[in-house]
Amino acid sequence: MNPADAVLDRQAASAYRHWRLEKDGDGIVWLTFDREGTSTNTFSKDVMEELGAIIDRLAAENPRGLVIRSGKESGFIAGADVDEFTRIDQVDEALAIVRRGWDAFNRLAALPFPTLALVQGFCMGGGFELAIACRYRIAVDDPKTRFALPEVMLGILPGWGGVKRLPKLVGPSAALDLMMTGR
Repeated sequence: MNPADAVLDRQAASAYRHWRLEKDGDGIVWLTFDREGTSTNTFSKDVMEELGAIIDRLAAENPRGLVIRSGKESGFIAGADVDEFTRIDQVDEALAIVRRGWDAFNRLAALPFPTLALVQGFCMGGGFELAIACRYRIAVDDPKTRFALPEVMLGILPGWGGVKRLPKLVGPSAALDLMMTGR
């Protein structure tokens, strides 16, 4: 790593509350999601805003690749912060949540360099949608590693690109089963 990258990485590390950026000697960026003050990674408004800013920054820097991983022992990502849903009292607020995730994951999927989700433990809802927005996924072979879309049990469709990307990845039948049952 050249000294300029080291300075940039130190500045980036202090710029985000929920994400850590590190660039290794091969030019690969390791993005670790470690939501501040929680034992589980979930996507809140501020987490998604930071992720959007990071994606924009990486698009401009064009590293050799990006690996997204969890900094939590409990698992990868549990999905959206459902507590934020209880505070929605206007349609515009609900649309803003959908738009924020939709836009961020579409920008992630469009990055011109390889992207990989390194999944260990649960990968649910928005976490699953982030993983399938990446070009590649590696799942640790462990009984605790599982993928699901439990939001459908609340009457919420995978609105951050899951409905669009999942059938292309696993086929229509398997995707429908996941999207209809929450399993």
